[in-house]
Amino acid sequence: MARIGPDGRAVIAGRATPGAKIVLLDGGKEIAKAEADSRGEWVVIVQDPPLAVGQHELRVVQHIEGKAPVTSEQAVVALVPERPADSAAAKPREETLVVIAPQGGAATLVQPPSPAGVPKSADLSLSTLDYDDRGHVTVTGQAEPGTVVRAYINDQMVAEGVAGPDGRWRLTPPATIEPGKHRLRLDRIAKDGKPVARLELPFDRVVVAPASSSDGRRLHVVRGDNLWNIAHAHYGTGFHYTVIFGANKDQIRDPHLIYPGQVFTLPNKVN
Repeated sequence: MARIGPDGRAVIAGRATPGAKIVLLDGGKEIAKAEADSRGEWVVIVQDPPLAVGQHELRVVQHIEGKAPVTSEQAVVALVPERPADSAAAKPREETLVVIAPQGGAATLVQPPSPAGVPKSADLSLSTLDYDDRGHVTVTGQAEPGTVVRAYINDQMVAEGVAGPDGRWRLTPPATIEPGKHRLRLDRIAKDGKPVARLELPFDRVVVAPASSSDGRRLHVVRGDNLWNIAHAHYGTGFHYTVIFGANKDQIRDPHLIYPGQVFTLPNKVN
């Protein structure tokens, strides 16, 4: 469980071996500690200081005396928003975006970045839309448990699935998509086969420019990009964002801040 406020104050909780020492890392740096209780439950509070504005990669390490440390296979990725200026007090406050990112596969939205939440129509909502470097798409969301959800890309039906007992659904169309602009449509289907809720939204699959040499590719940064998402799309895991950072240090002063129009080298080989 992860709850991170817009001011960067965070509560992270989970389960481990009873009595284990728990260390919370932010980008590899220790920021907080806790200990699992007799039931294996632990809670880490980050508030003094809170998480700074920008992107964070939080991971947990379990320490048991006499055994090697164990690092969590998934990370909590958070984007803490800029503090609102006094003149913007009347505007809706932006929340911290929080997703759970496994080593492979699509991320899971934990906390949307705005009070309005995620795109929603009746009981149908979209949580994440992700794609890999080959163009395989994964779409996740929620609907009434046991109901059918269909996905369309550019008005062509590409996948169908059923929401689980917890209301969560996940669709992975077998066909890949080409780089460029696309439109996603989601329908929640009633028992009579008719749609009773619908969501539509555009999305882009980022175009990667041809490589200028045999040992790398070039990528043009567009609005909404960040190093974690670029690494996930091209290397299969966001943890390799440091590879991109290392290859483009002449352009990236802060790995949390990249800008539309920048052109990055993407090394083909990842150690």
